[in-house]
Amino acid sequence: MDTIAELIEQLPKFGCIHIECNQEKSGEILAFMMERERSGTAFVTREDKGYERQSVREYLNFFRDMFGCEKTVESVMEEFALTDLRRVKMRNLKPGDYVKVGIARASMQPAKEYFLEDPLINLSEADMKRILRWMERRQEEGARFLTTNVSLRYALLMPGTSFYIEDGCIKEVEQEEASKEKEEEELEILKIPARSGNSTLLFEPKDVDYIESLNKCTYLSVRGTHFQTQQTMYELEETLKKSGFFRCHRSYLVNVQKVERFEKWTKNSYVLILNNQDHSQIPLSKGRIQEMKETFHW
Repeated sequence: MDTIAELIEQLPKFGCIHIECNQEKSGEILAFMMERERSGTAFVTREDKGYERQSVREYLNFFRDMFGCEKTVESVMEEFALTDLRRVKMRNLKPGDYVKVGIARASMQPAKEYFLEDPLINLSEADMKRILRWMERRQEEGARFLTTNVSLRYALLMPGTSFYIEDGCIKEVEQEEASKEKEEEELEILKIPARSGNSTLLFEPKDVDYIESLNKCTYLSVRGTHFQTQQTMYELEETLKKSGFFRCHRSYLVNVQKVERFEKWTKNSYVLILNNQDHSQIPLSKGRIQEMKETFHW
């Protein structure tokens, strides 16, 4: 589809829509959402920092009273792991805490739709699970979500359908690719080339945490930094499968040696946790779990 309006019209069909985009495009989507009928829609935006002089408890209690929420503030803070922050002034919160407080506020609003900007950014693994479980529960209750995300990885972790923007068009992320006949070749790769400015860097497979496909470009994640490579995901999958890499999702190849564990976060959300410095969370397609177990004897 070509426009944001066309995509949002499909929200009832998809139930939950998650868009990978930059901040400028996210602002355009927010503006469009706010021009629509706002009744019954909750907004949590990147710029919403609350009332800086209020404590977290005071801030949430204000909105609890405004929304006429029957839940206690204490139960809401416990649900989103905010109890230890209840006396902290809003102006002193860390970026991830702002996210949690904003979603805790939205959870008390009797909303049918939610617009969330980067709802998983700057969060710990435990906090991401809390947000995902709340979203899944609200979806089961009939609520709809539209989120914008700086990373496709975050979009793919949430329940619903993920999209990305390319050449001005909005494209759906295919969850599983069609099966392909692959030639069995004995391939050995010693280095993976990637661009950095005017230089071509050569990485050993063991140094690569995962490989991500985004907007028809392919990136290597090495020690927290992304480097673009000219090789396609299919080419890399073929050459790296003998080096311990696995196509865990259409958009991701993961170095299995870097996988610390895999978990089921929600009914339809499976994640590989890496043992790198960021403890990266990589989406694992539900349809590929059995293949991974059989391949690596897990």
